[in-house]
Amino acid sequence: MIRFFKFLIRLSSFMGKELIEIFRQPKLILTLVLGPFLIMFLFGLAYPDQGRTLRTTFVVTDPNSIKEQINTFTRSFSSSLVNYDIETDKVLALEKLANNQTDMVIVIPDAPLKTIQNNQQAEFLVYHNEIDPFQIGYIQSVARIYVDEINRQFLQSMVDQEQGDSKSLQENLEAAIIKTQAIRKAIPPGDVTTATQVADLEKDLTDLHEKLTTFRSLASGVVVSPFSEKVSGLFNVLLSVTGFFAPAVIVLLLQHVSITFASLSIVRETRSGIMELFRVSPITAFETLVGKYLSYLFFGSVLAGVITALAVWLLKVPILGRLQDYVLAVVVLLFASLGVGFLISLISETDTQAVQYSMLLLLASIFFSGFFLDLRMMKEPITYIAWSLPATYGIRMLQDIMLRGTSLPPLIFLGIAAIGIVLFLVDWILLRKKMESQYA
Repeated sequence: MIRFFKFLIRLSSFMGKELIEIFRQPKLILTLVLGPFLIMFLFGLAYPDQGRTLRTTFVVTDPNSIKEQINTFTRSFSSSLVNYDIETDKVLALEKLANNQTDMVIVIPDAPLKTIQNNQQAEFLVYHNEIDPFQIGYIQSVARIYVDEINRQFLQSMVDQEQGDSKSLQENLEAAIIKTQAIRKAIPPGDVTTATQVADLEKDLTDLHEKLTTFRSLASGVVVSPFSEKVSGLFNVLLSVTGFFAPAVIVLLLQHVSITFASLSIVRETRSGIMELFRVSPITAFETLVGKYLSYLFFGSVLAGVITALAVWLLKVPILGRLQDYVLAVVVLLFASLGVGFLISLISETDTQAVQYSMLLLLASIFFSGFFLDLRMMKEPITYIAWSLPATYGIRMLQDIMLRGTSLPPLIFLGIAAIGIVLFLVDWILLRKKMESQYA
C-alpha cells in the first residue's frame, strides 16, 4: 500500500509540473484555442453559398441575321451571366478571355432558324480559360442550363407561333371545305367560277401540305432541343484532379517545411545558449541572417527538386512552361517563406510556440490560398488575408507555369518578392535588436 501511495505522489508531481508548464503559457493556449476557430470563422465569411457569377462575352458575327432573337440569347439566365457585353470579332473576344478580362465567351450561331429548318441543331460555342476540373464542370453546367433555357424559350415561342398559324390553317381548311362543297354541286362544265374555286382550293391544300411536310421532316431531337452547346478551353490539356492539385501541394509543402525549420532556428539557439557565442565573435546580425537564409534556401531547393521529380515522374504532372521560370518561382517562394519563419522564430519564446504558429499558418494557407476554393469566389475584405500568404502567390505561379505553359506572371512575382524583401528587413531589425539587448 505504501508503494502505491508513493507511486501516486510521484505521478501527481509530474502531472502538476506539466500542468504548471502549460498554464505558464497563456498566449499559447489562447492561440491554440482561438486560432483555428478564427480561421474557420473567416473562411465561413469569405465564401458565398452560391456559385460565382461569370463575366460573359457574346460573339455575334452577323447581328442582322438574328436581330429578333439577340435579346433572348443575351438575357437568358442572367443570374449567372453578369456584366455581359457583345462583340462581333471572335478573335478579340478570345483575347479578352486569355487576358482574364472575361470569364466565358459564347459564340452565337449564325442564322439559327435556317440551321434548324435544315434538320440540324444550332450549336453555341462556349470558351473558357480554366484549368481547375471543378471550375470547368461548373462552366459546363452553366452552359448546359443556359442552352436549356434557350431551348425552353424557343419552344415556347414556336408553340405560340404555331398556335397563331393554326388559326389561319383552320380558316383555310374551312374555306377549302366550303369550296369542296361548292364543287360538288353540279355546276356546268366550263364555268369560270368553278375553275377559280378549284384553283384556290388547290393552293390552300398545297400550302397545308408544305407545312406538314416541313414539320414531318424535322427530327424529334431537333424539335425537342433545337440548340446545343460545345464547351472548349483555351488550353487543350485535360488535367486530372491529382494533376491540378499537384502544384498547390508542392507549394504548401515547401512553404511549411521552410517556415517550420526557420521558425525553430533562432528560438532554439537562443534557449540553448548557442547565440551567446556570437558575443565574442565579430559576426553581425546581417551576416547571421544571410547565412541562415542561404543554408535553408539550399536545403529547400534540394527538397523542391526531389518533390518536383517525384510529381513529374510518378504522378505524370506536366511542366508545360519554361524550367527557368519554374526554378525562379520556387526560389522566390522559399525566400518569402523563410522570412515568415524567421519572423515567427524571433517573436516566439519556446519551441512549442514556434511550431504552433507554423501549424496555424499552414491551416490558414490551406483555407485562404486558393488550395480548396477559387479565390474569385472570395469576398473582397478577406482577400487581403489571402494575398498576404506566400502560398497564394506560389500556387498562382506554379499553376500558370506547369499547367498553362505561360511565362512567370510578372505582377505575382513582384508581389511575393516584395513580401520577401520586407520580411527580410523586418527580421534583420528584430534580430539586431535582440542581439544588442541580450548581449549589450
